[in-house]
Amino acid sequence: MDATRREFIRRVLAASALVGVGGVAIWDLIDGGSNSAGQLSVTLLQASTTQQSTSSGSAQSAQATPTGYVFVTGLAALSGKSSAYFNHPTGGLSVLLSLNSQWKAFNATCTHAPCTVNYAGSQIQCPCHGAVFDPSNGNVLSGPAPTRLPQYDVLVQGNSLYVSNRIVN
Repeated sequence: MDATRREFIRRVLAASALVGVGGVAIWDLIDGGSNSAGQLSVTLLQASTTQQSTSSGSAQSAQATPTGYVFVTGLAALSGKSSAYFNHPTGGLSVLLSLNSQWKAFNATCTHAPCTVNYAGSQIQCPCHGAVFDPSNGNVLSGPAPTRLPQYDVLVQGNSLYVSNRIVN
């Protein structure tokens, strides 16, 4: 009887987690997925340690990634976007922001509780508990977050965007 009860609780918790994740995804698509300009801002890019370039349909040799950085994407993929999410190889889900034609990169998990932050044009906001962060440096503008968002250095080289392997703040 104990095993049946544990299995029931395990299944209820698993179902609750799936419903919660689905609800957050639907909320992001309905409300949080667009910035103040109405552009879709939830884009997931895959960071990697090597980059494969193509030109006129033919593959060129892989370009070397600068030491201490990971390749995130080509600049063409960011054209017209003010933000995009990407998976940092050591930091997990992270966000790129375009501020005055300069890209910034932050870990996208609120420092108060594990919740994905959103970029709303002039602020980075946590939809779970209302923390607000400064998009220029990740500093906390209003709580309950106790510390700033971890920031990565961004390097634009040629038509490629790279972020640092490590946190810079």
